[in-house]
Amino acid sequence: MNNKKKGISLVLIATLFWGMMGVTSRTLANAGINSMSISFFRCLIAAIGFSIFLFIFNKNAFKIDLKGIIVSALYGIVTFGLSFTTFNIAVERVPIAVATVLMFTNPIWVTIFNAIFFKEKITAKKAVVIALAITGCILISNIFGVGFENLDIIGLLIGLSTGVLFALQLVIPRFFDGKYSKDSMLIYGFIASAIVLAFFTDFSGVNKAITTDTQPIFVVLNILSIGVLSTFIANIAYVKSTDYIDSGIASVLVALEPVLGSLFAYLVYGETLTALQLLGGLIIVFAAIWLARSSN
Repeated sequence: MNNKKKGISLVLIATLFWGMMGVTSRTLANAGINSMSISFFRCLIAAIGFSIFLFIFNKNAFKIDLKGIIVSALYGIVTFGLSFTTFNIAVERVPIAVATVLMFTNPIWVTIFNAIFFKEKITAKKAVVIALAITGCILISNIFGVGFENLDIIGLLIGLSTGVLFALQLVIPRFFDGKYSKDSMLIYGFIASAIVLAFFTDFSGVNKAITTDTQPIFVVLNILSIGVLSTFIANIAYVKSTDYIDSGIASVLVALEPVLGSLFAYLVYGETLTALQLLGGLIIVFAAIWLARSSN
């Protein structure tokens, strides 16, 4: 297999596992496991997985000063712990496809944050992309179908905040370029977020969900799926894919994530979107791809 095929295969694996995330989160919530508990297992499993991975391939990532540990911890708590939780809450309140597409607004937020913090110019093209993304968000909210008074505004805002928090995963490390490696920030970020989330995790509820469910192994497999597949392996595969293919190509392939998320939501839960919501989702995906391609 040549490098291009390797890169495409890796990014498709990441996209597939990320696309499964919404359905897995909804399934665990239906089993009685709350949002923070789901996030805890994602961070814990990722922390264990990354620790093993770095111990084998990059032991130097563990070498960091106290300030670096504190910075990485805060980074992880905000961008992993909080973003995972907001996504879980969004999936509980709005259709999985809507939550997934709103999370996919993160490239737009990266552009805005880069303009604010790093004085990067917002070109006319980027301004058009942002306007398109806003239009897409309005359409996917289904405001024209249910009316403003019937919208789950909180669910939509929480879904949108997931996109903001995911964007911060890329923006925050830029403040520490040359000081701390991305691997160091990732591993200590996951460890810190797992520790903090442990204080808010309903372990008795998790135990009850597993022991009282008619298919306890199914609950355990979903926990492992969202932790191992959708968090650890998906992140490793995506990062590794950019060693073989251009990040612009990777960003286009990742656009399949909301498509797969919508497909899984339909197959498992029978969720469908209106024509206007589908149009809004397509506009957001198009805007994100256009922005990523123009940035490369």
